[in-house]
Amino acid sequence: MTEPEIYASEVRYEVDREGKVPAGQALFVSEEPGLIVATFRPGEASETLCEQLNVVSRHIFRNGLWATRWGADESTEPSEHTLLKVRFEILPADAFPEVLVCLPRDRPGEFVWFIRDPHMSQQACDECNAYLEKSIRAGLWVQRWHRGEGETERFFFPDELEDP
Repeated sequence: MTEPEIYASEVRYEVDREGKVPAGQALFVSEEPGLIVATFRPGEASETLCEQLNVVSRHIFRNGLWATRWGADESTEPSEHTLLKVRFEILPADAFPEVLVCLPRDRPGEFVWFIRDPHMSQQACDECNAYLEKSIRAGLWVQRWHRGEGETERFFFPDELEDP
């Protein structure tokens, strides 16, 4: 078995304008090497949330903090940097500063997207988590930490990141 290639990627979030999301679902995910697009049915995730998720995702991939192992599947041996836990979690609005609708937390082996209620439906959250669980089992995501810097946790504030 050959080792999957590791690429920097782009992950994009959008609200469906073209009828891509199948009936009864909140989310449709398309994948191709270098690009993953998560499309939400209207009303399942807000435009503001998608914008902030995109800002953070661009920052993460452009700065080499994560990469993807295209071609990985459930038989692929995990790398030491393969993410073990990734999830979306909806929290009450009062848990966030007023300008934020998402607050991502990155730790070695774990990444959590904290989402401000009501910017994502529970169905969309559950479907995102099901997709992430499947892709984690396949070893798709690789997390990169700078050794020796003593970093144990990173938070990304979408309103503070440069977004060209």
